Amino acid sequence: MTEELDSGQPERILLSTRKEYLDALERIAGLARRELRIFDADFFYLKIDTPRTHQLLREFLLRERDNRLYIAVHDTEYIRNDCPRLLDLLRQFSERMFIHQTQDDAARAQDSFVLADQLHFVRRPVQAQPRAVLRLNDEAESHSIYLRFSEIWDSSIPAIAATTSGL
Repeated sequence: MTEELDSGQPERILLSTRKEYLDALERIAGLARRELRIFDADFFYLKIDTPRTHQLLREFLLRERDNRLYIAVHDTEYIRNDCPRLLDLLRQFSERMFIHQTQDDAARAQDSFVLADQLHFVRRPVQAQPRAVLRLNDEAESHSIYLRFSEIWDSSIPAIAATTSGL
């Protein structure tokens, strides 16, 4: 199931609870057509491994062979220990899904966000706070989030591989 927007007009929606942020994550995942970029400290509060989010991410990756999912986190422990669905997606789509761990200046970033196609995003300025903003059909604002993600990605390293080596 994919979501379509009613209009191409930019929308700005303020969010005040974690539930609204999680709902916005699902909405953004449903809107994505080419790429998803996700940045979070550790995914503990993001609840990336729910059945619904797993389904949306899987549908996104299956939709087109060129679709890409980029994930950057400060700490991978939660993903490794508590996200079997996400790790299953990584095994299935290892050539199109990437999980990196931040380093250097990027490791101090306090915000979190999900960006789809440089057009839609949801962002919490301070990841520990529930307040967030959802922007839809906003190329200008989305471009600045894309540049922010690029800086974080450039200061990160591959962290979780699709297969376990050394066995």
